[in-house]
Amino acid sequence: MARMFLAATAAVAFVDLLGRAGAAEQHWALLVAGSSGYWNYRHQADVCHAYHVLIERGFHPERIITMMFDDVANSSHNPFRGKLFNFPWKSLEEAVDVYAGCKIDYRGADLNPNTFLAVLEGNATGAGGRVLRSDSDDHVFLNFVDHGDVGLICFPGEDDDDVLHAKDLLAALERAHKKGMYKQLAIYLETCNSGSMFADLLPEDSPVYAVTAANAQESSFGTYCYEQGLIAGKEMDTCLGDLFSVNWMEDSERPLEQTSEETLAAQFERVKELTNESHVMRYGSVDVFGRELVSDFQGPGDERFASPRRRPTKALRSRTSVDSRDIKLEHLRRRYARTGDAWVLAEMHRELAARADAERLADAIMSKASLGRPLAAAPAKFRWTPSLFDCHHRAVSAFTSSCGWRESRLGTGAMLYRLCAGAEGDAAPIVEAIRGACPASKPEAVWV
Repeated sequence: MARMFLAATAAVAFVDLLGRAGAAEQHWALLVAGSSGYWNYRHQADVCHAYHVLIERGFHPERIITMMFDDVANSSHNPFRGKLFNFPWKSLEEAVDVYAGCKIDYRGADLNPNTFLAVLEGNATGAGGRVLRSDSDDHVFLNFVDHGDVGLICFPGEDDDDVLHAKDLLAALERAHKKGMYKQLAIYLETCNSGSMFADLLPEDSPVYAVTAANAQESSFGTYCYEQGLIAGKEMDTCLGDLFSVNWMEDSERPLEQTSEETLAAQFERVKELTNESHVMRYGSVDVFGRELVSDFQGPGDERFASPRRRPTKALRSRTSVDSRDIKLEHLRRRYARTGDAWVLAEMHRELAARADAERLADAIMSKASLGRPLAAAPAKFRWTPSLFDCHHRAVSAFTSSCGWRESRLGTGAMLYRLCAGAEGDAAPIVEAIRGACPASKPEAVWV
């Protein structure tokens, strides 16, 4: 198959804003939590935790850019207003608040695909704020935590730009490399179907290495949930973290004498074993990156900026995990069982109705696209081909503009993949079916 991500040969040197001259390697990081809503607590807690992991390992704070909606710490649903926890704690005295000191560069409406890509590509005008100022000698670490679907990752918002397709992400990574913005870039992606963002798309000699929480066809999982996610004896009605994310961060937080020589391959194997509800995958230049040290992407850097914090004395390896797509409904069910509040019951009914609506919409699109013929079976093994990838990109774009995305509609990307496979990459009937199945105007609220 022809490569869909081409390694660039040209490199342009930059002098960063921190005053570097010459070709000394630097470390940069972009951390993103792409969701909103208290039930998605885990995403924002993960990213603030990741921020502290990098700082503790000596990462320069001015080379970390953080993006998150930032509506959870101070939510009225949060029993500990102004705080986020990524691990269960018996008392507040021992608890580590990961929100404290978590520097956030982009909040609210500024968290969208266009701004994210502008930051990634070093486009300060397009981003309207801090961006990567890395150059061709540097290592970049990208950690994205959110919801996803086959071929796409999500952002909160009410406009057409609330999902980012794999094709657009890979194109941005290629543009950034051509501009000389990194020597090597490592991605840790925590979403459902996260493997579909890179499977068959990153060649083995790519300057990009991607580790995903799940393969192309399965969910990722929340962890430290409900009874196993208590803070000072209080239930949080949600999950404190994501299984894959918590596992890689707890590995990276081990004492420096245990991790200073740890390779990316070794961390992958450890995290893969601990993440027992989904299949942790890796893509791109696996052999070359596997020999690289974790410290080349997550620190240590300058020890002057290191800030060690208290850590859990014992990890909860027997913890239960919850399918990410079920966490919102379980959050509402538990809150209603505990409080009996009528508004919670109404929200639960609204969520169930939204899921039923998403199923009806998917059925309508499949029926119109297949013209009454039985839908072809999905390929037994997930695989992108150039025509299938292009078809899916066009179908997702049509769904975005005609229908709009909600959390309840995630799963549609997998349905569109199946339609494109059955149509042998012909997007025209699928796009027509989408436009015919959706109302003229999109739903008022997508993620709230």
